[in-house]
Amino acid sequence: MAVSLPGLSGLSVIDRDEARFAQASVQMAESGDLLNIRFQDEARNKKPAGIYWLQTAAIKIFSAEGERKIWVQRLPSVLGALLAVLATYWGGAKLIGRESAFIGAAALALSMMMVFESHIAKTDAVLCGLAALCFASLAHIRHTPSGLSLWKARPAVWVFWLAFGGSILVKGPIVPTLIALTCTGLLIWEKRGYGIRQLINIPAIIASLLLFIPWAVAIGIETHGVFFTESLGHDLGGKIVSAQESHPGPPGYHLGFLHLTFWPASLLLLPVIIYTVHALKHQTCSDDRFAKLTRLCVAWIIPYWIVIELMPTKLPHYSLPLFPALCLLFGLTVTALHKNDEFRTSRRISALIFLLLSGAIIAALLYTLSLYSEAAPIVMIYASCAVGGLAATIAAISIWRRRMKTALLSAGLCGIILNATAYSLVLPNLTDFRLADRLTNGFEEQNLPLPRQGGDVVQALNFTEPSLVYHFGKEVRLGEQIDLNTAETWTEGRIFIVDTLHKKGQGWARFQTAQKAQKACTRTLFRVDGVNYSRGNEVDLRVLQVIACE
Repeated sequence: MAVSLPGLSGLSVIDRDEARFAQASVQMAESGDLLNIRFQDEARNKKPAGIYWLQTAAIKIFSAEGERKIWVQRLPSVLGALLAVLATYWGGAKLIGRESAFIGAAALALSMMMVFESHIAKTDAVLCGLAALCFASLAHIRHTPSGLSLWKARPAVWVFWLAFGGSILVKGPIVPTLIALTCTGLLIWEKRGYGIRQLINIPAIIASLLLFIPWAVAIGIETHGVFFTESLGHDLGGKIVSAQESHPGPPGYHLGFLHLTFWPASLLLLPVIIYTVHALKHQTCSDDRFAKLTRLCVAWIIPYWIVIELMPTKLPHYSLPLFPALCLLFGLTVTALHKNDEFRTSRRISALIFLLLSGAIIAALLYTLSLYSEAAPIVMIYASCAVGGLAATIAAISIWRRRMKTALLSAGLCGIILNATAYSLVLPNLTDFRLADRLTNGFEEQNLPLPRQGGDVVQALNFTEPSLVYHFGKEVRLGEQIDLNTAETWTEGRIFIVDTLHKKGQGWARFQTAQKAQKACTRTLFRVDGVNYSRGNEVDLRVLQVIACE
């Protein structure tokens, strides 16, 4: 994965979701408790244990005791992305040919959303890989004649059910919902649902159930059912009925972002949509393998897309499990356009959108770098962006003139260059954003052990991002865990992290008032200023240590 590995270790742990997943996995590895999922002392009853087990295994294999290597916990996401790409190729190669399948798999590998998710330690890249396996298995099952014994099922049926069970262990009912909508749509559309009956295979179904039911029973008993109440009722159910975690969005949100999340394959996004509609209208044979794959892709995409558009909570990665099907439609469209000059207007509109979007990505990288970076390889970054911009221009011109091979190669080169530049050169050098990293470095420069290394108690009064917990350890105290009105809080040697700009200085004033009331003395060890991108505000973090008053 040429675009997933650059920057994997240099990119700072990302607030807030990645930091929470990563810290919970670290605590699981340290405690050896593979059942309960915790962030500090709080139960994290949101997602099943699958992703935490994968990250814990990576920690045990690649990290020494007490180490924090975020790239290690990102490895499952890299492997999930690789699985998605390979499964997409496997699903398409037999039905539409190796060339079209390869183009579709490459489009998935380079898509902006897949590249982003493969760089962070959370569920979505792994979920996409398992969803792609289910999709590819359905494609193979629909193409293979029925009649085999249920007890001697084809490998594709077993792959489907094992991926199905694994997906539940990673993110609950997401993939089952997607598959239920797809199969229902196909049965209504085709009146027969080619190959769906082949899925009724008792041994494979039992194997699928055994992947997640033992854990589900154990966590249900351990938490007295609270895990399912919070996970399905509050986390998932809450997102369905209302906008959760400050992520609202109107219907059409995912479609509006598709040119960006699908980039650089958005070079042909409009022709893909038009070609698919055209192909469905002019099918000459319902048993034709291209027709069957097209219907499968549309049934995989449309019903679930409607669901996520209607959900009040919106996040761009919700559409990622649909990308394997969309990418195979992309491969089909590219092959068709290579042979004829159809859809000229939509092709040229897509070329212009792609060129403008590529320019906007380059401008955003350079502008962000100029605002939030103190030291970066400027010459190399500008050179890379120039080459990426040139490749985007060539791709747009080539699509305009229907030079498909040149367009694809240029767009792919543009995607590789700009993604590698972003993740290996730009994002790791946004020093103003790397607050937890710089705090950690400050402790090292002061020869102060971190709390997870047995150091003094650290109390972060109003900088409470999960990345701080990941670096400092679960022992760090955050926000409401700190009572400024007790003498124990002001014990000599204890360290405070205070944002003097929090709520226009109110937090700093509260700290000083409490210090005077407790007649405590402190000394400033060092300061870190920058931007808390999770909240969108500037911070001035002052690190102080309680000392004896003279």
